[in-house]
Amino acid sequence: MNPFQGKNVVIAGGAGMMGHSLIRKLLDQGAHVRATQYKTRKITITHRNLEIVTCNLLNDEEASAIFRDMDIVFLAAAKVRGAKAMRDDPSGLILYNLNLHTKLLHLASVAKVEKCSLVSSSYVYPHTGKPNVEEEGFQGDPPAVGFGLGWVCRYLETLCKHLQMTGQTKFAIIRPTAYYGPHDLFDAEESHVIPALIAKAVRRMDPFEVWGNGEDVRCFTYIEDVTDGLLQVVEKYAVAEGINICTAQSHTVRDVLPILFRHLGFQPRVVFDPSKPSMMPYKVSNPAKAKKILGWEAKVSLEEGLKKTMDWHQAQLQVVGRKS
Repeated sequence: MNPFQGKNVVIAGGAGMMGHSLIRKLLDQGAHVRATQYKTRKITITHRNLEIVTCNLLNDEEASAIFRDMDIVFLAAAKVRGAKAMRDDPSGLILYNLNLHTKLLHLASVAKVEKCSLVSSSYVYPHTGKPNVEEEGFQGDPPAVGFGLGWVCRYLETLCKHLQMTGQTKFAIIRPTAYYGPHDLFDAEESHVIPALIAKAVRRMDPFEVWGNGEDVRCFTYIEDVTDGLLQVVEKYAVAEGINICTAQSHTVRDVLPILFRHLGFQPRVVFDPSKPSMMPYKVSNPAKAKKILGWEAKVSLEEGLKKTMDWHQAQLQVVGRKS
């Protein structure tokens, strides 16, 4: 039986990468979806069972209204930026997201929805030098470069547990790692590493500048795999405990480059710039628990995911070009 068939589902933050993916999947599964958008980023999907609401989720009255008569809540709203923004304003992003998510989690509980999801982060983990498992999420401190973000995510996970203990709503929490895909933010200066590299590659930068030394290791996970995992966690593991949703394979930033260049058919001179901001050298999670409990594992290879993302980004640039 489809767990989302006929359900009234709200997606807070429907215009971004995760929001678009969730909207499509939930509509395909027969849900009635209410999705929010705000300012410049807009939802590009139309469907008879999709209600698009333009609102400011930080406004109490507007935010409260989106939860009315809803069964399930997906929190996909967040302000996301890359290493440069984290360096230039290390507190601004995390405080904005702390304020936003605290408000939305509380509103979901007050509205007594059946289930609510939280997208946490692998930055909850301390540095161990090996793939992190869920039990390490509250051991020691997160590394200095992600200290604030790590503790904010630990707090939000704890808030979910509190709200589940004191209310009627069940909370599903995932800890994804370095996910990417269509509808990401593609900006060579402001984005996370993969969309930033794609933005440079598509415009055929040569020499091709890579921030850092290229040796940072991540579980680069395609967005469709992440949202498949999220839906399963909401269905089967809404117990207010974080669970890793990521690929079991890890790659360096250097591994990404030849895939981009092959797909685009050019070979620039690559220049690594260690003086430019990058994040942690090693940030890898172990998804074994998700496979054991949910039967879930990532299916899209790095090469396949990168090609799909590049194709989507190029298509969007062509659309913009035709309109200009």
